[in-house]
Amino acid sequence: MRPGLTRYQWLVAGTILLAVVIVIGSHGVARWCWLAALGTLSGLVVGLGVSFPQWQMFGPGICRAATQSKVVALTFDDGPDAENTPALLGLLAEHNIRATFFCIGRRVAAQKELARRMVAAGHRLENHTFQHSPLTNFFSVARLREELVLAQTEIQRATGRAPEFFRPPAGLTNPRIFRVTKELGLKLAGYTSRGLDRRPDPPEKIAGRLLAGMQPGAIFLLHDAGVPRERLLAVTRLVLDHLQAAGYRCVRLDQLLTEPESNG
Repeated sequence: MRPGLTRYQWLVAGTILLAVVIVIGSHGVARWCWLAALGTLSGLVVGLGVSFPQWQMFGPGICRAATQSKVVALTFDDGPDAENTPALLGLLAEHNIRATFFCIGRRVAAQKELARRMVAAGHRLENHTFQHSPLTNFFSVARLREELVLAQTEIQRATGRAPEFFRPPAGLTNPRIFRVTKELGLKLAGYTSRGLDRRPDPPEKIAGRLLAGMQPGAIFLLHDAGVPRERLLAVTRLVLDHLQAAGYRCVRLDQLLTEPESNG
């Protein structure tokens, strides 16, 4: 299947081809019923591809590093947050952990000193759009480009370094996002597993969802904004303790991608 299409692009193409074959071989009302049903199926497949970056339907995203070393990347979205992020930085410092923060540009602009503190502590700040609009996945190419460039500018202005990675809001992707990230030289970052920490679940359940994806090269997704601070700290502490007990190291995303592919 490589290098032309991903396996899920082949799945969509195969579904459409099947629809064409059935239409050609069918007659009357039954033909259009089959066409409608398969059209719906194709739409469902595409919709799932939008929602799950692991499918890589529209382009290459980084959802896991190709390594057999027991190392993972811990990432946090939607910050920086004036209350949550400093507390999280303290916890990470206690464990000597460096993380990757996918930051909203307008938040960085409002919290420049905090952004500098994050970088000074050894963490990475990456692009998570400027406004984090719920309509981002419907933006035109021009509007998307503006969002990403504004975020790049604010993060570079605050930290002295332009982001290398981009993670779209809610992980939703489409062909326009891949076009703009390619234009800007950004790598699209997905995730291996996420804690769904916005849900009002006990920290143990949130940490369990995240750790279900524990494997060499995994990328974990949590949030340092939009969640209660005590839940954020409790979940992060549980995750770090479990990783340590299992013999895993936790590094930044850029460092994860430089890990050797095998231990041999």
